[in-house]
Amino acid sequence: MRGMLVAVVSALLLLHAACVAEAQTLKVGYYSQTCPSAESIVFDEVQKASNVDKSTPAALLRLHFHDCFVNGCDASVLLESSDKQAEKNAAPNQSLRGYDVINKAKARIEAACKQRVSCADILAYAARDSVRIATGGYNYNYKVPGGRPDGTVSKASMALANLPPHNQSNVQTLAKSFTSKNLTMDDLIVLSGAHTLGVSRCGTFQYRLVNDQDKGMNATFRNDLRRQCNYNANSVVPLDAGSTYAFDTSYYANVLANRTVLESDAALINSPSTVARVRQLKDPYTFIRSFEAAMGRMGALRTSNPGKVRDYCWKVRA
Repeated sequence: MRGMLVAVVSALLLLHAACVAEAQTLKVGYYSQTCPSAESIVFDEVQKASNVDKSTPAALLRLHFHDCFVNGCDASVLLESSDKQAEKNAAPNQSLRGYDVINKAKARIEAACKQRVSCADILAYAARDSVRIATGGYNYNYKVPGGRPDGTVSKASMALANLPPHNQSNVQTLAKSFTSKNLTMDDLIVLSGAHTLGVSRCGTFQYRLVNDQDKGMNATFRNDLRRQCNYNANSVVPLDAGSTYAFDTSYYANVLANRTVLESDAALINSPSTVARVRQLKDPYTFIRSFEAAMGRMGALRTSNPGKVRDYCWKVRA
């Protein structure tokens, strides 16, 4: 029995070591030898797209987030399927944008270094570059490791099961979507700061405007939203009132003032511990460094399926 126990423990230790080794394959400068132009190509495509459409950084950040939360950061959100049952077809993903930016970067990279750079890494670099551009700080360039394999499985049902709901008012329930992936409550609060960029369709939160019983929304702000939406579910309003395109800390000021459109954002001040952290994140330096670290943890979420480097980001085979 003792010998069997030792054997089992040894096997578990070997399995743990293998998992750690796999996680450690992500490294900064992953393509420095095999495709040194990869990251600069991605930045160039993100910058060009942002010059045409200022909402591009928000779209790419959201695309990366929705990818990582479903079976790890494996670019499975980019895949298409003939039966329209891929991740991108799930209801929460039908408003995702930015696919064209990733595909253009992939095409240029394939021309320079064939079958070297994964779509998953391109998406991670594009999210980083989106923050860089939206801060206006082109010298701000936090390091993102590479080495993510591209997944080969993409199912709408997996997206529905894994993406955090926007209409959840209980912050502890929201946190379960993060802790189930070895992320933390703090990661939830910090990564929610990405809502300093982008817009939301009125239909997403219109239920909060029906009456005045939602104590998580400032009354004046609610009336402003009613005027902006004007009973049109397809109208859009900024997620961060007064700062649609700048990556800054006004989002947290709006959270504290009950001026958020999504119920999941309003939930961040529903407990003393979370409201204290929200107050800390109003400091720009604290926020940007915390966001960088949280993005690193999220960006390291790994797929459970064997991966590859796809030739095209929207399909498994050439």
